[in-house]
Amino acid sequence: MKTSANAASQLLTGSARNALLFLIVFGLFSGAPLLPGVETETARTSGETKSRAKLPVPNVSHAEQKPSDSHSGEKKGEESEALVHLTEAQRNLIRLRLSRATPGRIDNTIRLNGEIRLNRNETAKVMPRMPGFVSGIHVREGDIVRKGDRLATLTSHKLGEYYAAYNSALEQEKLAKSEFEMAEKLKGGQATSRKEYLRYKREYAESVISRRHAEELLRSLLLDPAHPGHPHGKSPGEILPICTTYDVTAPLNGTVIARNVTLGENFTEDTLPVLFTISNLERLWLDLRASPQELLRIRKGQEVTVTVAGINQEFRGKVVYLAPVIDEQTRTGLVRIEVDNRSFSLRPGQFAVGTIQTDPSGGTVVVPREAVQLIAGETVVFVPQGDGFVPRPVVPGRSSGGSMQILSGLHAGEEFVSSGAFELKSILLTSGMDPHAGHGH
Repeated sequence: MKTSANAASQLLTGSARNALLFLIVFGLFSGAPLLPGVETETARTSGETKSRAKLPVPNVSHAEQKPSDSHSGEKKGEESEALVHLTEAQRNLIRLRLSRATPGRIDNTIRLNGEIRLNRNETAKVMPRMPGFVSGIHVREGDIVRKGDRLATLTSHKLGEYYAAYNSALEQEKLAKSEFEMAEKLKGGQATSRKEYLRYKREYAESVISRRHAEELLRSLLLDPAHPGHPHGKSPGEILPICTTYDVTAPLNGTVIARNVTLGENFTEDTLPVLFTISNLERLWLDLRASPQELLRIRKGQEVTVTVAGINQEFRGKVVYLAPVIDEQTRTGLVRIEVDNRSFSLRPGQFAVGTIQTDPSGGTVVVPREAVQLIAGETVVFVPQGDGFVPRPVVPGRSSGGSMQILSGLHAGEEFVSSGAFELKSILLTSGMDPHAGHGH
């Protein structure tokens, strides 16, 4: 009979093997003959069902526990007592293969898709500081500028009012100061009353306050009250000129990526638009999306390799930001990379791939992913025991490709089922045997 079963298993392939496996499992429960002239005995003992097929069919039973001390029996006590027995023909049918566990490393490379964006930490939107009309434009889109370079010149009557107020306050302060100094001299010779003296002192203090207010107003607009280098100049003894023009300057080093102004355009206080957008394109952002599991493996400061389709060049970057929240729509978190773009090959809006090499996992057992099964919410691998196979609980780690890391439960050198574990799981579950038997749960 064994020779016939071996010959049949060699001829069965594809769907025929699956059909035979179904018949084997079906016959295990029902006790129905699997093939003409073959019977299956079923004996019930103490509420347990033991199937003993006269044909080479899977037999699932409780393994007998031999007396042992607490130390030697500790490992056996962690395994299920449910034994799955298979003949040689059945092992060949499900292509069951045993392997020895070996230490290994899991490739922890993470590849994420994303989009190149402007570095908002080094991007500025330049607006006029007060109403006026554009009397000069000094840059074009694409120009590289340095901090302080002139971008445009505006003429503003409002600015003339501010300078006039400042000049007036400055002259009032000078006059009040001279009157107060004279009152101090007269007070010493009793030529003026104390009341007159205090009046001159108060007027001088008020003039100082007025001058400081007008001065700070100009400084808040990034203008120098003294207006050095003014084209109108200033002759000795003359008051400061009333200026009505001011320059819009670059607040940082970068490239003019947008210009939204034309010569002669007029702006009121209610309409002060963005005139220029300047950004440092030497350092860009790459925004990636990562799953919660991947976020646990990524750290701020990790090195990243960036590639873009169509560009035969790798770019270097670094993780500068990890979002503290998960997007409710995509269920992913933001990973932001600052990319070195001194070659100016990258452009905002391009799609890119970021490769993050995390620390490789070593010192643990690595098994094929198919060897790890989930039974009743518990992760197990099948190991040989006696003339059968039992599921042993393990603690899985990271996985990569077709391999999975085992943190505990399986040690290097131990045998385990590397192929055919799913079929063993199916036989165990459909037999009605409690997979937790003997776990002490």
